[in-house]
Amino acid sequence: MKKYILAEHLKQKHTFLKAFVVIMSLMPLAMAFVLMPSYFSVNAYNWWYVILLPATFALVPAMVHRRDERKLDYRAIFPLHVDLKKVWLSKVVVASVYVLFAAVIHVAGVGILQSFLGSQLTPNLGWDTLLFASGVLFFVNLWQVPLCLFLAKKFGLSAAVSINILLGAALGVMFADTSMWLLCPYAWGARLMVPILHLLPNGLVAEVAEPMIENTSIIIPCALSLGIFILLSGITARWFATQEVK
Repeated sequence: MKKYILAEHLKQKHTFLKAFVVIMSLMPLAMAFVLMPSYFSVNAYNWWYVILLPATFALVPAMVHRRDERKLDYRAIFPLHVDLKKVWLSKVVVASVYVLFAAVIHVAGVGILQSFLGSQLTPNLGWDTLLFASGVLFFVNLWQVPLCLFLAKKFGLSAAVSINILLGAALGVMFADTSMWLLCPYAWGARLMVPILHLLPNGLVAEVAEPMIENTSIIIPCALSLGIFILLSGITARWFATQEVK
């Protein structure tokens, strides 16, 4: 499996994917720094997980897929004596690592820039809180990688991106502050930022007595996300193994 992952990673050499990951992770920092520096930390996170993170989770797998689609629409892979399930899973792993890289850049940028800004109208976030928040956001959204990879392969890059961004931005905020939030995976990230960052889905700072702080489980959505990720990875890998050259 290691060879498959390394081969998939090498395919991304000299592509726009690496630059794209950096751009997407720095975009909310630039927006928050320029538009509302007094609320930099909270806005840099709110705009990240509400808008740009769903786009990143959609575009990174789609771009990983695009690399082979442009190479004769997988005709360079299907005839080879390779395990197609491992080929697919290697794409899932590589895409996940690139999204993780984006999360690392984002959290580092927030921590460094807020130290230069000094005190804000909202409290500066400690490194432990920043790292925990970013780790949770990545983990509870990880299931989107195999889903968006499948959507890109089945329906094309535009469909995958449009569907994930629309559902992520709309359903995430819509369900995050309701009692049904656990039923909508897109709402998990925004909901969990209430107890972790004391930040409501609409970007406002939560009051100490906010019920969502006490009534939100962090473990359950993390466990569900891992289960969905494993399930979708396995199902889509088996589906990919049945594909043939057209």
